[in-house]
This record gives sequence, structure tokens and C-alpha cells, in this order.
Amino acid sequence: MTDPSYVTIGIRRENEARKFEARVPLVPSDVQRLKKQLGDRVRFIVQPAQLRAFSDAEFAAAGAVIQEDLSEAEIICCVKELYPEQLLDGKTYLVFAHVIKGQPDNMPLLQQLLDRRMTLIDYECITDEEGRRTVFFGRSAGQTGMFETLRAFGQRCVALGKPCVFAELKPVYEYANLAEATAHLRTLGDRLQQDPALLGVTDYPLVVAIAGLGNVGQGAMEILQLLSPQIVSAEALPALFASGRTGLFQCPLRKPDTLRNGDGLFDSAEYATFPERYSSRIPDLLPYLSILLNCVFWAPQYPRILPHDAFQAAWRRGNHRLQVVGDLSCDPPAGSVACTVQSGDLYKPVFGYDPISRAVLEPFPEQGITVMAVDNLSAGLPHDASVAFSEMLRDWIPPLVAAKRCGDNWVAALPLALLRATVTHQGQLMKGFQRLQPDLERYGSVAQPV
Repeated sequence: MTDPSYVTIGIRRENEARKFEARVPLVPSDVQRLKKQLGDRVRFIVQPAQLRAFSDAEFAAAGAVIQEDLSEAEIICCVKELYPEQLLDGKTYLVFAHVIKGQPDNMPLLQQLLDRRMTLIDYECITDEEGRRTVFFGRSAGQTGMFETLRAFGQRCVALGKPCVFAELKPVYEYANLAEATAHLRTLGDRLQQDPALLGVTDYPLVVAIAGLGNVGQGAMEILQLLSPQIVSAEALPALFASGRTGLFQCPLRKPDTLRNGDGLFDSAEYATFPERYSSRIPDLLPYLSILLNCVFWAPQYPRILPHDAFQAAWRRGNHRLQVVGDLSCDPPAGSVACTVQSGDLYKPVFGYDPISRAVLEPFPEQGITVMAVDNLSAGLPHDASVAFSEMLRDWIPPLVAAKRCGDNWVAALPLALLRATVTHQGQLMKGFQRLQPDLERYGSVAQPV
């Protein structure tokens, strides 16, 4: 029987065998900080792990108990990838569960959470009063995604017979940390200044467009800025290409640059209420883009920024400058960009795609594009990503512990931000997520792990 005088928090080992994943939700220094802050009201159990960015010894030194069995824990924190066979009945999970969009493949997991009376608090839904996320890996995902997209572009250039300095980038997980990765990129940028031919594109501007300027997009631009790109707006692209200028350009795409209603305009209030009235402008920009980064949060009610038919029509018109799509949002197989029909992992992050036949090809096809799509990008720099994430999560632990000590009706004692993020509790969908019931009825009985 659980001792009500304290709350036990388990930190679950990530699924090392199934996917490259070395991140942790709370780092040892924050475990130590929380133990000091909460005293005997909390204890931590950490599952042992080999791949994790922080060792068992570091967690033990912070005051955690290292053991395989998490059954004593009332709260279990992990990063992502819940599998039904790993779940413990009745526990409270803090995790990126990927069930809130009603994706068919993830509804069996949601049904399991309900049937086994687990409480799910989804990091993705912990927001402030303005709806801004407060616990996220987005900036880290943007950083890693930009590195891997540049590397994919460089590899593609070399495969097609063009020298490109970005081919010398290592897989991002081979760098010790973000500082080492950025130092290498700066060195490559210095070489580009000395020899612009190493850019891979010499007869027209190399434009890197970034759709979505939130946390993910900001992280991506932070890395690209290390190469000192020139900035160009979407409206100025035709004039840029007419000018005869060359070099590296960054094109940040605001919502009005990417979306339009039937009158060709963008109205934020209308879009918030009637997103179905909008379609994407991006297919019209493709003749000017060499690299497109998708950093847009997408859900089924929103328009796709690169839909199949419009992408195919744009490709048929020619001007095939688009070389690489870096899909940092990564919602396969029917998400916001048509070419992301599958996702890879950090060991194999890219594949080829033919916009005409819609076929998956080898990674660097002459007739087609290269797609970089990984759904756990920030795992590529696990130490830096974990430190940043833990700093955001740690302040939510004391109110969660306080609520847990309130007894059976503990959810009612949660601060509003955590209550809004609670998806399931005691076998029921919480109020904000009852919209998922039709998806559960359609797809919840299919026995597939996420």
C-alpha cells in the first residue's frame, strides 16, 4: 500500500531497443533540486539504462533509487513511446503520448489508458493562459532538424556530382553536445566564405525556407544563422531570382506567406475559427526554394502546407529547384506535407520521394526529392535537449506532488495548466478531450502499439 506521507516519482527508461532515444524528462541536478525543495514529501526511482544521456551513477548521486521495478511509483515520467505491454495499471503518466490528434494508429493506446484506469498528463498540452506551450523539446528539435537537413542537402549534392561542404557534417548524435556541433558548422561556414562553390548551388540563390516560426522554427533559424545567410521575404523571391545574385538565403515564412482564403488573403481571427477555408501558398513558392523546413504544428482540422495534388501540379510545371524537405513536424503518413509518407530515425533519417508517382525511392534520387523526417529529432542532442526540457518541467513537479497527496480526488487539486493537460483519468476522457470519443470508437480496438 502506498504511503500517503510521500509521493514516489518514477523515471522510466526510454525504449532504447526500438528507437534511438537517450533523453530524460528530469536531469539529475533537477532531481536533487526537487528532493531538497520537497524534502521527505517525494522520492525518486530511476530505471537503469545504458544509452541514456545521464548515467545511473549520476542519478544515484542525486538521491534517486536505481531499480528496474517502478510499481511503487504513483507518477511515472518519460519522454515518449508508450507501449501497452510496458504500462502499469492505475499509474499517472507524464509523457508525449501522441494521442490528442485522434491518429488511428494511436487510438488502441488511448483505449488501454482508459481501460486500465491510468491518468495521462500530456506535456504537449501544458500551456499558459494564451495557449502557449510551457514544456517542450521544440527548440532542440529545430536545432537538430536543421543540422540533419543541411547534412541531407550536402549528401544529395555529392551523390549528384556537386561538391557541397555540408556533406561533411556528421550525424548529429555523433557530436558530444550542441557546442561541438555548432563549432563544426561555423568551421564549414568559414570555408564557404573562402570558396562559395562548396555551397552545392552556384548558378542561382540557395533559399532555405522555414515554415512555422514558433519554438521549432526558432531553433532551426538559430543554427542556420551560424552560416550568416542573407534574409529574403517570400514576396521578394521573384526579384531575388531576377537579380542574378547567388549565395545562401534564409526565407522565414509567416502564416500570411503560407496560407490564404478564397480571396487570397489571411485573417488570423478567421483562420482560428474556420481553418477549413484556407489553403497553402507554398506550392507557388517551390520554384524558388532549394530546401523547405516544415516546423508547423499540424492537426487534421488545419490545411496541409504541401498537399499531394498541389505539390504534384507544381512539380509538373518544372523549375525543380527543390532538393530537400526537412519535415521537423513529422506527422506521417497523411500529415501536413505530402512527401512525408513515412518517418525514419536518427540512424536513417532520409528517403527519396517522387512527387509524380508518389513513390518512396532511394535517399538521393535524380528525379525526385530527398525527405528528412524523424519524429524524435531532439534525441540527436540528448544532453542539451534534456537539460532544457527538465528546466521547464521541474517547476510543475511540486504542485503535482501536492495534488497527489490530496487523496482520491487529487486531480481537482491540480493547477489549471496541469488540469488542462490531463487527457484521461479513472477510465474517462477529461472534458477537453471528449472530442476523441468518435476516434476511439472507430479505431480503438485495433491492437497496435504506437
